[in-house]
Order: sequence, then structure tokens, then C-alpha cells
Amino acid sequence: MDSVASRLALAIHHVRAVSGLMVPAACLRYTRRMATRVDLRCQCGALRGVATDIAPDQGMHIVCYCDDCQAFARFLGRDDVLDASGGTAIFQTRPAHLGITDGGEHLRCMRLSDKGMLRWYAGCCRTPIANTMSSARVPFAGVITSFIAPPEGASKEKLLGPVIAKLMAKFALGQPPVDAHTTTPVSFGLRIVKFLVVGLVQGKASPSPFFDAHTRTPVVTPQVLSPAERNALRPT
Repeated sequence: MDSVASRLALAIHHVRAVSGLMVPAACLRYTRRMATRVDLRCQCGALRGVATDIAPDQGMHIVCYCDDCQAFARFLGRDDVLDASGGTAIFQTRPAHLGITDGGEHLRCMRLSDKGMLRWYAGCCRTPIANTMSSARVPFAGVITSFIAPPEGASKEKLLGPVIAKLMAKFALGQPPVDAHTTTPVSFGLRIVKFLVVGLVQGKASPSPFFDAHTRTPVVTPQVLSPAERNALRPT
């Protein structure tokens, strides 16, 4: 077992502590909805995919205001995916629930540093797709919701559930939402631990559209930014 998997395995003893986490009242009406198969599509439509098991109880709908997510949007020239305070809406799911069906040749990847997350996007129109860890063994993919195409007549909130956490508001532009957390609260961090452990036990890290099934390396060589390039993209 590699070091990442080992750390997750060691975190299992925390799961009992988080298994009783309360779901926000606003989410209660969503928690028993049937999981949905939904289309994924970049802005120009050249890169397409599908996501399965998409439902409020199968992932976490969040908004992240961190400077890295803002830098990613600016790298793409896609400030339009940020909200008024610089937040990126993300649905945290598992790689095994995602697939690319058309236009895979347009898939691109970048890292803000040589140790940063892998950030995936469509090279054709520079639509952000998802963030993943650098290891193929980690069952995590944060899909940028602008890549999700709900069925006609359905809202993203109906599909994904309400936003359950607004994080890293210390980097927000201007006045952040009153319900945003300055950093990432411990309660949400424990919820992530539980999500990762369950995904690891269920083998949800693969198959993945982002990693080769045999070599477990990224299917696209990431572009790694220099410190100067990264700093130029961060909010001031």
C-alpha cells in the first residue's frame, strides 16, 4: 500500500467520529434522491463525458474561494466560472463515476506547482473540468460544476443538492458570503476523510478518465507553472 493509501487507512479510526455528522437541514429533502446519470460537456461541446451516481448523498457540493482555484480560473482566462467573490462551485465525487466519451484529445492538465493538485481542463475552449490528487490511488475528483450539463429543465441544485460548505473565504474578493468559512473547518475535513476512506474501501479510484489504468500515470503530461507564473495569477 502506498503512502497515500496508508495515511487513509490510518484515518479509518476517525470514521466513527464522523459517521454521525449531521446533514444541514437544507439538504434533508435531497438525501434520498435516486442517483442520476448526467452529461458532462465543455463550453464548445468538443469534449463530452458522462457522470454516474450523481446525487447529493453521493458527493459534496461546495464553493471554494482559495487562491489556487482562483489562479486556475485565471490561467484558463475563465473568470466567468468564478462567482462575484471569486468562488468556484465544485461537486466532489469519485473518479470511477466519471468518463470521457468524446473529444478526449482535447483533455489537458496543469499544476500550479510541482506538488500541486492536478487541474484538468478542455484545451479546445479552456473549460475547467476537475481537480484530482497526483496519485491515481486516491478516490477523489472535484468536478467544476460548469462542466456538468443537467438534464433539460433540471437545475444544478436539484441535481447536486444545495451547497453544503463555502470554504477558504480568507481569499475571497471583497466581502465574502456571511455563511462562508474563513478556512476549512475541522468538521468538513473529517467529512472528507470519511469520503476518502469509503471510496478507498469501495475501489472508487478507478477506472479514471484522468489516469492510465496500467501505469497509473496521468493520461496527459501536466504543465507545471513556475513560481513567477503562479504568483502572477493569484488574487491581489
